Amino acid sequence: MLAQNFRHVGQPKAARVSLWGGIGYTVLMVWLTSFLPARMGGNSIGLIIGLVGGYGLNAYFEQNLPNKDAFPAKSIRKPLLICLLIALPIAAFIVYVIVIGAEAAGEHSAY
Repeated sequence: MLAQNFRHVGQPKAARVSLWGGIGYTVLMVWLTSFLPARMGGNSIGLIIGLVGGYGLNAYFEQNLPNKDAFPAKSIRKPLLICLLIALPIAAFIVYVIVIGAEAAGEHSAY
């Protein structure tokens, strides 16, 4: 979303950097969290990592677009819809796999 905003204000280089930076950050965090033991922080480690990433993107935005007041705020509807269209099928698939896996093993699922 940040890359798209940079493109709309005529900063294609900042758009590329934010896009590749976001992809790199996501890959790094998936890799890092897969190696962290559960006892290191449980669910709070994901929250902390997400906040650090959000703060980094916001700082990059502030650095590359100092006159942000000249651009009107956009609606959150489109990004929220895209997020839901991606997240809901993934969540449904995960629940489906858990239920089918439990049934195949002869266990009762918590769902």
